[in-house]
Amino acid sequence: MQSMTGSKKLTVAAMCIAMAFMLNQVPLFRMPQGGSVTPASMLFIVLAGYWLGPIFGIITGVSMGLLNAATGAYFMHPVSLLLDYPLAFGMLGIAGFFRKTNYGLQVGYVAGVLGRLLMVFISGVVFWSDIANVGLASAASFSIIYNMTYIVPEMVVTLVIISLPSLRHAIDIVTKGVVPYDDYIAITRRNKASISARARLVTGAVMGALGGLAFVLAAYISRLEHFTVMQYVMGVELIANAPSRIVRMIERNTGQIAGLQIVGVLFLALGVGLIFSVLLGGVGSVEDRVD
Repeated sequence: MQSMTGSKKLTVAAMCIAMAFMLNQVPLFRMPQGGSVTPASMLFIVLAGYWLGPIFGIITGVSMGLLNAATGAYFMHPVSLLLDYPLAFGMLGIAGFFRKTNYGLQVGYVAGVLGRLLMVFISGVVFWSDIANVGLASAASFSIIYNMTYIVPEMVVTLVIISLPSLRHAIDIVTKGVVPYDDYIAITRRNKASISARARLVTGAVMGALGGLAFVLAAYISRLEHFTVMQYVMGVELIANAPSRIVRMIERNTGQIAGLQIVGVLFLALGVGLIFSVLLGGVGSVEDRVD
């Protein structure tokens, strides 16, 4: 069995870092307290794990995190510097553990992104429970909602993109050029199973619902966060000194998102499901072409 040399692995890893870093510098949407939606920058770290295996994938992710930290780290707690950068991006590399499973790229991508979400979630809990002086339950709730608003939309869009037959075929071509032939056969053949029309519709609907919910939460949290951050800047203990104002703000914003926006999420889920179903209709025929 042909093996990949260390120099070739380093070259591939460096190219993945370069692409991820470049895309990370052009955010489509930036959150006020850190985090942004980028044009699929996480995908290239996941691809490093997909092509090189989990060890090199994790190393690539940690390197990317350190590079991001060195060129513009944003953190408000010392622990956050570690969690938000090397550990969070390193988690993307665990995609390599799934590269030889069915739908390995998609499954690995979801696993890596959820790993990153776990790291930034812990970072948020540390910040809001320690620095901002809110309770642990409130810190956990705020952290998961805040971080989902920028991670989930990018995950949904990237999943749809990498599931397109033409792009998957292009990724397979690159895979053939960067991994040993035996690994290439094992990887691509485990990712050729056809997807039923019902499964495509359900998958698309679920992703559409998650994406729509994330955008609704973004609208909600942008209002609530503005209030809480301003209170923190002014040195006010949030829950202790202004509980009634926070409750009123939560009630008011909850009422605003509970009507047409929820209906919009349902229609978005149905629409994405139908589009996903149509786009992936020919996935089996394209991916069966293994040279």
